[in-house]
Amino acid sequence: MKATAEPQDNILQGISLIVGAVFLLALTDALVKYLSASMSLWQLYVIASTLSLPILFGLIIGHSGPRPKVKSRRWVAIRSLLLLLMWIAYYAALPLIPLSVAAVAIYTTPLFIAVLAAFGAGEHLSRQAWLGILCGFLGVVVVLRPGGDTFTPATLLPVLAALFYALAMLVTRHHCQKEHPLLLTLGLNLAFLAAGGFFSVLVAINSTATLAERAPFLFAGWQPLDAKALLIVSAYALLLIIVNTGVARAYQIAPSALIGTFDYAYLIFASLWGYLLFSEVPDAMTWLGMGMILIAGVMVLRQRRS
Repeated sequence: MKATAEPQDNILQGISLIVGAVFLLALTDALVKYLSASMSLWQLYVIASTLSLPILFGLIIGHSGPRPKVKSRRWVAIRSLLLLLMWIAYYAALPLIPLSVAAVAIYTTPLFIAVLAAFGAGEHLSRQAWLGILCGFLGVVVVLRPGGDTFTPATLLPVLAALFYALAMLVTRHHCQKEHPLLLTLGLNLAFLAAGGFFSVLVAINSTATLAERAPFLFAGWQPLDAKALLIVSAYALLLIIVNTGVARAYQIAPSALIGTFDYAYLIFASLWGYLLFSEVPDAMTWLGMGMILIAGVMVLRQRRS
């Protein structure tokens, strides 16, 4: 009996998928920043997940071969909660800070993953990796400039989002590795729907005019949407499905360290969409910090290469 052949890597396709995925991911984040002026985050979650869920159910039901089944509801739920917290923290910052600054802060995720793996899972980190982590930390300080005139507490939200995302990726690796990607995406969308519905009701009951004025994206009630806004929300929901599928496939068919390096193209694309849609131009310190975090991520990814 012949042994089953190992699947062959497809480097070019993997790179193309991850670059395309982060290009679209930066666009979806820019769309959220654009929509934040006309609707609440919870309204966005309810509408987008309502549009996404029928598509996901259709893909799962129409899946060739045995229908995918959840192997651990607890860990899928924990992963979905962590990612939900990540998106809430990240999206809450977008109306308040430039998209490029938010992108730099959240792309400290590989540094958090390395530190958490070292202290939580006992993985060894080389001197190069620790130097990379230090370089990345300094890069964040350069971009956020705590204590400076341009610093606001909102700039810390994407860093918090990066921590939640790192925890979610560790849960994915150690407890959800055998789960079907469509089921993981389904779990996240159900979390979006539940959170959106719960906080929509909570805001409707308890929100005050003062809170709604200070942070309308979080505390304003539902707003009437025109055809353009509904079209953008529909595009956002569809793009997220494409992005999640593309990222999962890229990491399946090419080495994770290589794909993780090209994942940093998000920083460039976020700056591009920020300029095109909001006329945001990163200053010299932001570009310097972005470069430092890029170098740090590559150093850490190289040491963690399998």
